[in-house]
Amino acid sequence: MDPTLPHLSIAMVRPTLDDLPRAPLPAPFSFRRYQPGDVAAWVRIHALADKFNVASPALFAERFGSDESELRERQLYLCDGAGDAIGTITAWHNDHYPGLCRGRVHWVAIVPAYQGRGLGKPLLAACLRRMVDLGYESAYLTTNPPRVPAINLYLGFGFAPDVRSAEERDAWRLLEDRIRGEFRDVIREATCCA
Repeated sequence: MDPTLPHLSIAMVRPTLDDLPRAPLPAPFSFRRYQPGDVAAWVRIHALADKFNVASPALFAERFGSDESELRERQLYLCDGAGDAIGTITAWHNDHYPGLCRGRVHWVAIVPAYQGRGLGKPLLAACLRRMVDLGYESAYLTTNPPRVPAINLYLGFGFAPDVRSAEERDAWRLLEDRIRGEFRDVIREATCCA
C-alpha cells in the first residue's frame, strides 16, 4: 500500500458480468462458503491484511448483519492446503449504488503471507461468478487509492473508475503513474471529463 496517496473511498464499476476472465485456483488452495463461526476468521484475515480499518465482530455485524443463510450464499473464503481460511471476499448486494441489478464486491482480503502469489485473481473470479449465479448483471466496488495492487487487479478484471467527485478525480490522477501501463488509458478516459 502506498501511504503517500489520499485515503478516501473511490469507486469502480464493471458494466457487465459477461466474458469474465478465467483464473483457476492453484493446488493446494480451495474455496468454501461462509460457515457458522467464520466471523472470527473474517476478523483475523482483515486484522492481518487491512491497515486502514480495525477489524472486529462489531464491524462484521455492521457490514453484513447476522443472517447466516445470506452469508452462506454470498461470502467466500480462500483456504490453504490445511483448510485454514487465508482470504475472504463477499458477493454482496447493492446497498445504494446506482445501476441496474448491480452487485457489490465487498471486503476483499488475503493475509500478507499469501499475497503476491496470484491468489487474488481466482478469489475475485469466484466472487464475480457467484454474482452471476445470484442474478446480477454488473458489479461495483469501493476501495482506497493506497491499495494499488488491488486496483491493478480490479482493472485487469474489467473494472473501470467511476468518478463521483472532484476529489476522486484528483485521486485517480495521482494513481495514474502507479497503475500498470496497460491500464493507464482507462484512468485517463475516466478522469478526462469528470
